[in-house]
Amino acid sequence: MSDEFEEIVGDIDDELDLTLYADAGELAEEIVVSALAAIEKGLKLKNTFHLVLTGGTLGTLISETLIKEFNADLDSFKGLHIWFSDERFVERTSVERNAFPFEGNLLNKNIQVHQGLASDVAGSIEEAVNDYALALENVDLDLNILGLGPDGHVASLFPGLADIDDTRSVFAITDSPKPPAVRLSFTMKQINSAQEVWIVAAGESKAEAVTKMIEGDLSIPASYVRGNSHTRLIVDTEAFFTE
Repeated sequence: MSDEFEEIVGDIDDELDLTLYADAGELAEEIVVSALAAIEKGLKLKNTFHLVLTGGTLGTLISETLIKEFNADLDSFKGLHIWFSDERFVERTSVERNAFPFEGNLLNKNIQVHQGLASDVAGSIEEAVNDYALALENVDLDLNILGLGPDGHVASLFPGLADIDDTRSVFAITDSPKPPAVRLSFTMKQINSAQEVWIVAAGESKAEAVTKMIEGDLSIPASYVRGNSHTRLIVDTEAFFTE
């Protein structure tokens, strides 16, 4: 591990908890089980729990599985708040939105879902960013589940956008290298404000990014992720390899 990494981010050795699963299906199932256990514990302790979800293939699978669990017990989960670490600035009913799985599918009225304003609701991406930033004020995030892109991005923090000195909670992206171009995203400061952060990755296409993260390669945004009390890297066998 480089001296540069330890100087900027800190010693990762006893901070990054690596968990390996056989495949994407098993990984998603275990993440949901672990997330539900964390939610239950948090709600018992303080009657509220703030969960941050993500997009992508794996993130969508996790959201869909969680929704089934939430709908199976309509009298539970009072005090649960759901957020998204980034959102695409498209119409609210677009399948491209990270919040799309919740549209018309969440039946549990005890759960509050906080979405970034869509393009057919907000007049501009700046309005959506300001609205989400205001909603996040005085919110203490408990668990942030992040996907990992093949290029090492998390949320919509693509390489070159992970500014660890940015003190904002949310910011606008108008030229995303991955479509759609216009998005809102948590800053690295907001990502790392969560008590726990879990980075999840499945598939061979994520292997290089996983290796770089383990090695503390500062060329990828994921290497800067650190939860307040616990940081996990949760991968399947295809996404994990060592040189």
